[in-house]
Amino acid sequence: MDKERLIVPGVVLFCILAIWEISLRVADVPAYVLPRPFQIVAALFDPRNQIIKHASTTLGESIFGFFLGSLVGMGLGIVIAESRSARLALLPYVIGSNAVPIIAIAPLVVMWFGYGFLSRAIVAAFLCFFPICINTFRGLEAADVHFRELFNVYGSTRIQYLLKARLPYALPYIFTGAKLNATYAVIGAIVAEFIGTTAGLGYGMVNALYNTDTPRLWAYLVVSIIMGMIFYGLIWLTEAMYNNRYK
Repeated sequence: MDKERLIVPGVVLFCILAIWEISLRVADVPAYVLPRPFQIVAALFDPRNQIIKHASTTLGESIFGFFLGSLVGMGLGIVIAESRSARLALLPYVIGSNAVPIIAIAPLVVMWFGYGFLSRAIVAAFLCFFPICINTFRGLEAADVHFRELFNVYGSTRIQYLLKARLPYALPYIFTGAKLNATYAVIGAIVAEFIGTTAGLGYGMVNALYNTDTPRLWAYLVVSIIMGMIFYGLIWLTEAMYNNRYK
């Protein structure tokens, strides 16, 4: 089964790239309209494009934003699950925050915190906040009420019930939110880099677009996709290790 998970997507990718390359060669489509896969690969390894520099900048912002947004979101998810008053007061605003377009909030964050690393990481954190907050809340709410009765019999405190029953029960939901955040963190960092910066994949995409260098634009896009997939894979691996440990 594990081999199939690698082989099948690999075969599909190879077929897509082969059809892409051959069809564009036959149709003689210009690179500025849609580059061929080999042109994108060439742009990836062209030292003038500074792929490593831009990717490392986005990587740092994404990691910081992921942990910041996840920690704040998880904390608030616990608060609104534990307190009915907090739930009534805050949950509508948590839901409303998910409707704010990230492209609209990014300029405001940059204006408030400047053009440095922090502002871009905060934009990534903002995008990561909602998924894990709601998933933490749903996971805690889904805990079996019989656990509460059992813990009451043994005279446990509310904190003990939260830590030993509700949070372990909610972990699958929390991991789901974290896997969503793995890709959202990259998206948030890149969107923030569209505004007033001199490094990062987002900056590289904008620069390539202005210069009509479509292969370079696609190269940055490919790197961002790979980065998101690696983040997702790390969260998935962490979840799998946890599940195997406690089977």
